[in-house]
Amino acid sequence: MPVNPIRRFTAVIKSGKYPFLIQIWIFLLIILFFQLLWESFEKVLNTVPLFVALSEKTGDILLTLTPWIINPLISHDITRNGISLILPSGFYVSYFFYLSGIKQLCLVIILFIIVPGPWRKKLWYIPLNILMILLFVVIRFLMLTMHCLIYPEHLHLIQDLLFGPMFYSEIFFSWMAWVLLVARTAKLNSRRVQAAGP
Repeated sequence: MPVNPIRRFTAVIKSGKYPFLIQIWIFLLIILFFQLLWESFEKVLNTVPLFVALSEKTGDILLTLTPWIINPLISHDITRNGISLILPSGFYVSYFFYLSGIKQLCLVIILFIIVPGPWRKKLWYIPLNILMILLFVVIRFLMLTMHCLIYPEHLHLIQDLLFGPMFYSEIFFSWMAWVLLVARTAKLNSRRVQAAGP
């Protein structure tokens, strides 16, 4: 009796031991779905009290930490004015909600809750990735400020073309480490698919 291909594929997915190529497609679908949902409800999400409080706290840390790190390295001081850092050239770098990393934090939490793998490992891997996102948020703001000391006109260009892809690359490599090394829920070949039964 021939094996039903739908039952076979379902068994492979349920086993959590499917090949890396299938895992990549699932990862991309999750990212795409998340992006569409976030863009659809962005105005509402930007007003969620928890997100607002987290964004304000993150902004306060970034706007305090950045001059503290950069000022000893330059001859003129960077000063804070509300949500902006005033550079020696008179140009300013402002902090806004999208620089808080909240979108990426939500994506990482949802992604690693959805992907297959042992929950015991998720209990340390998700916080580790949250810390990595927060560290990246600090590094991004520092680099934006330092870049604007030299080329302030490139602020939006560097934000959109460099840091956006870098954020998602970091998430992709964290996910790859999960499926290939930590949880080992994917293989680089398709032997498990061929061996999987109904």
